[in-house]
Amino acid sequence: MKWFAIFKTGKHTDSSGNTKEWTEADLDKIVSNYDPLKHEAPIVIGHPKTNAPAFGWVEKLKRVGDTLYALPKQLAQEFVEMVNKGLFKKRSISLYPDGTLRHVGFLGAQPPAVKGLPDVEFNDADIQTYDFDGSNDIDEENKNENIEKLEKQIAEYKEQIEKLKIYEQKASEIDKLKEQLAAAQLEKEKLLNEIQKTKREMQLKEFNEFIEKKIAEGKLLPKQVPTIKKLYEKIHIYEYSEKSENPAEIIKEFIESMPKIIDMSDKPKQENKIDNTPVSKILAEEIRKQMNQ
Repeated sequence: MKWFAIFKTGKHTDSSGNTKEWTEADLDKIVSNYDPLKHEAPIVIGHPKTNAPAFGWVEKLKRVGDTLYALPKQLAQEFVEMVNKGLFKKRSISLYPDGTLRHVGFLGAQPPAVKGLPDVEFNDADIQTYDFDGSNDIDEENKNENIEKLEKQIAEYKEQIEKLKIYEQKASEIDKLKEQLAAAQLEKEKLLNEIQKTKREMQLKEFNEFIEKKIAEGKLLPKQVPTIKKLYEKIHIYEYSEKSENPAEIIKEFIESMPKIIDMSDKPKQENKIDNTPVSKILAEEIRKQMNQ
């Protein structure tokens, strides 16, 4: 049989989320605690709660530098073939609370918690075989029982393989859905920006039409328009809640309240008194009053 790596020193996180810095002393403790007579650790696929089915057993443990090695025995032939085909390249161990090795799990698609362990490849000589002759005291009933157990293990292994295939398929589908969701979110943001842009353009157009109308009504002079538009652009960039009053509407209400500066009727022209106060100052004061109400 050939030794193979199952664990190494370093900072690792277990399946419960516990992180620990493992030292060579910790590996030595695992080696010293291992006694096959008390608990013979099985070689399994994944991390089954019942440590079954077993495709082999761990005979011994040893530490070489920063790596923990296991010596296997009684490996099942179909398991050796699967490992050599690369179906289970990675390993992960399970320990009891006292640091005793519980089992060695071979992993397929599931990534191991401990990275960097070399791949395993068993030789044909690693397969444990048994020859029986007439001197054996194992009767036919025991043989059939062993065959049934092996068939059950193979059936369980095939079921696990199917579950792994389904898991890989679902994982691929989830990745595609995530990509589609990200693309949809980008498209949503693009549409929202376009809607906001269109809304602002419509508001500006409506305001310009309002200004042209007030000029025609004689409430505004053309020379006042650049100042009003500049003020509108300044206040329009700020966001306001639905409950608060729109600053642009305040400008419009103020202009509506202004008397006619120019009488566009056919009546004889009379001298109009024009307030020389800058319109920007008047508008700013009016907006301040409205917003403080």
